[in-house]
Order: sequence, then structure tokens, then C-alpha cells
Amino acid sequence: MQIHHLQFYVQDADYWQGWFVQKFGFVPTSRDEDRATLNRGVACGEVWLEFSSPQITQGPVAEYLEAHGPGVAAVALTVADPGAIAHRAQAQGGRLDPTAPQPTIFTHLGLRHPIYTTTQPTLRGQTLTLDHLVLNVPAGELGQAVAWYETVFGLVPQERFKIHTPDSGLHSQVLRHPHSGLQLPINEPSTPNSQIQTFLDHNGGPGVQHIALAPGHILPLTERLRRAGVAFLAPPAHYYPQLKNRYPDLPWGDGQAKGERPWHEIQAAGILVDRPQPDALLLQIFTEPIFNRPTFFIELIERRSQAQGFGAGNFQALFEAMETQQRQLVQRF
Repeated sequence: MQIHHLQFYVQDADYWQGWFVQKFGFVPTSRDEDRATLNRGVACGEVWLEFSSPQITQGPVAEYLEAHGPGVAAVALTVADPGAIAHRAQAQGGRLDPTAPQPTIFTHLGLRHPIYTTTQPTLRGQTLTLDHLVLNVPAGELGQAVAWYETVFGLVPQERFKIHTPDSGLHSQVLRHPHSGLQLPINEPSTPNSQIQTFLDHNGGPGVQHIALAPGHILPLTERLRRAGVAFLAPPAHYYPQLKNRYPDLPWGDGQAKGERPWHEIQAAGILVDRPQPDALLLQIFTEPIFNRPTFFIELIERRSQAQGFGAGNFQALFEAMETQQRQLVQRF
């Protein structure tokens, strides 16, 4: 199973097509419309995105935006046996949409999964993949959501995290497809004031919190996006001193890391670092929410030496950094 494309419902499809072209270097792929909906597409490497905006006040896109605001409305999937998946989905309470151009499964979480049997082409000369996407669900629904994706799509549970700060917390279960490696962490809030609950409140329920895009090298894309005006979450002041204590053997001065850029430039860019395996490194950075509410954002991720998983050592620091920034963002929005 692989992700075929992501579909966003937004107020202005033209604007967001242009935003991804100008900021990330995506290329336009499609432009079409009908009486009710304007559709635009972009692609970069293996990542294909579609944006739909309403042209009338009634209809599925307008109704979605009224209920949830802009965000990921559908995660289209390429599968080997769509009939079997549709049967399992219905047995687990999913609903099929017979009117959709593609066979489409509606989950109990409100997320749509159009089903394809073919994959999207990879654009030559561009290196970008979709590493994972993260789903937020209400408190008490994590187990049900995990069981649904296990049973219907054959995803397998991997790491499980319980993250707490003095103010809030979350529970997270990572799922992974055994053949394609597709990863789906699912989060639920463990306290009423959790950042996950903030997302749920402003999103009108469960939904895709963020997607993780994997360029060949994280630092050049981070610098490009900053120059283009994209804002990133900043690590807390204590993050790097603690990180250097945890990994004192990394070349934190001007040294090179396996031919990569100097580590002080990684720190200056605000990139988070973890070592999930002894010889592997995980580098991550997160944008601020890109829409006009504290919901959906984008992660950049680089896995060096085939780093696996998400790194328990970085998860706590990441949660604290996001929690601090989220308080400011909620006040702003």
C-alpha cells in the first residue's frame, strides 16, 4: 500500500497551488473545474497534492470547510486488492461512496480514502518523498482507530509513546505497512489542554495533523523555505544543551557529519536531531500551521544511515517545543 495523493479542501485552490510551487518548488500538474468545485494539482518527486475550493455555497467542499476549516480531506491510496479492502472496511463500519469517480472509503473518523490500483509517476530531477502522515483522534478513540487501520489496511503497530509535560500530554501509536513501509502515527490527547485537543477543537474533530516530507537533504530546503517566508517552530532554549549532553560524540563545532553541512548550521537552523539507532540519525523540523488556524502543518525529515522509527529521545523535546509554540499560536489565531 502506498499513498497515491493527498487532497486538501481550501478556500482558494489557485492560491495554494501557487504557494507550493513558489515555496517548495512543486510543479503544477492539473487545472480543472466544474460548477461546484475548482481543482488544482501539484507534484514534486513522489509527492502529489490536489487542492479543491468551492465555487458555490452548497456542496461537499463548502460543507467540509464550514465544519472543519482547510485541511486534508482525503488520503488516496494505491492498493493491490481494492475489493478485499472495501469488504473489510464495510465490515468495520466504513462506508463506500458509489458516486465518487474512484472507489472511496469513508472512515468513522471522517477521513476519505479514494482507492487506486496504479501508482503516480515520480517526477525526474526532483527528490521528495512522503515519509509519513499523522492522524489526531479524540481521547479514548486511539485503540479503535488503530484497530481499524490494522484490520482494513493491514498496518502493523510499531512504537508506542506516552508523552507528558507539567501541563499536558498525548498518547501515540505508530503503524507501519509491512511491505511498503508506509507509516501512520495516530495521536490522542491524554489531558484536556493537550496540543492534540487544541487541534481537535479547531479542526472540528479528528483529522490529519501534519505530513512529513523527506528531501534528499533537510538543511538546504529549510533555508530555502525560510527565505521564502515560511515560519518554523523554534526549539526551546534548553533543547540543544540537553541534546549535546545526550550525544556528546557528535561534531557540534565546525566538524562535518559524514560529508554533510557543519553541525553548527543545523543548530542555527533549528533542526531537531535524534539517534534512534547507534549509527543512524534522524533530523526533523516543523513549520508553523500553514492555514489560518492552529491545525495542519508540515514536517521536513531526513533519515541518515536508514534511520528507522521516530526516536523516543527526541519525542519529548519535540512535544515540549510544539506545546510552547502552540500556546502562542492559539492566542494569535
